[in-house]
Amino acid sequence: MSTASIQSQLDTVFSQQETNQFGTQRYELMFKPGSYSGLNANIGFYTSIAGLVATPTTSSSTAATSLWNAGWFGGAPPRTFWRSTENFSVTPPAGTAYERWAVAQAAPMAGWTSTPTSA
Repeated sequence: MSTASIQSQLDTVFSQQETNQFGTQRYELMFKPGSYSGLNANIGFYTSIAGLVATPTTSSSTAATSLWNAGWFGGAPPRTFWRSTENFSVTPPAGTAYERWAVAQAAPMAGWTSTPTSA
């Protein structure tokens, strides 16, 4: 699947789930082992993104993996829950020293590594 197709799927799910705090839809987006570059993965309510790997370094993203605050609610982390991500190694874009996971509850981030880049 091309990067554009993956990004389109990520965007479609996020547009449905960004403000869907009490909805009934659930999504699990799974990535095969490999390297994914140039993706911007926002995660909405009731959405999980996972690498199908034994260790996080087997599935990696050199991406602007933008994380996941409640932009629709003034960026308030207490309104950001019921989402998860696991088994990824992320390299943020140059000049970005960290990934942000601003959440309140029920939002596990497991099996992650983040490798800073130099500016």
